[in-house]
Amino acid sequence: MVEKALLPGRLDAPAGDAVPADGASDRIYLRDYVIAVEIGAYRSEYGVTQRLSFDVVVEVVRNTAHLDDRVERVINYDTIIEAIHQIAEGPRIVLLETYAERLADAVLTDPRARRVHLSIAKLDRLEGAARLGVEISRNRLPEANERVWSLAPEIR
Repeated sequence: MVEKALLPGRLDAPAGDAVPADGASDRIYLRDYVIAVEIGAYRSEYGVTQRLSFDVVVEVVRNTAHLDDRVERVINYDTIIEAIHQIAEGPRIVLLETYAERLADAVLTDPRARRVHLSIAKLDRLEGAARLGVEISRNRLPEANERVWSLAPEIR
């Protein structure tokens, strides 16, 4: 649970104010996280799992955790991992692009998340240890704030 009092107060800032005037920018990341998922459009990809590698970088409102070292002040990395698994365990997905959009949406529901950049790669699809995948960047737009707050009414 996120306490609104712990937010730096920039949730409703216009999109142009995403970076503070002092140029400070905080990011958290999860890199090289690998799980096996049944995904793909080709007949050979049905009924089998293949390893996907996730890299997720989240730009957050300025981190205030240093004030009192409280974990509630930061996005918990476990929520990103849980979102990856929830999507994998949901209805079968054909495209990595669909998986990426759903993951970006899940990450951006946290009121502290401003922008997410993520990549998902199939590790087993090509020979020679080649990877193929998708990379996207998404911003939470100001009009999405009401949707975010509706998911967490206890912090409104």
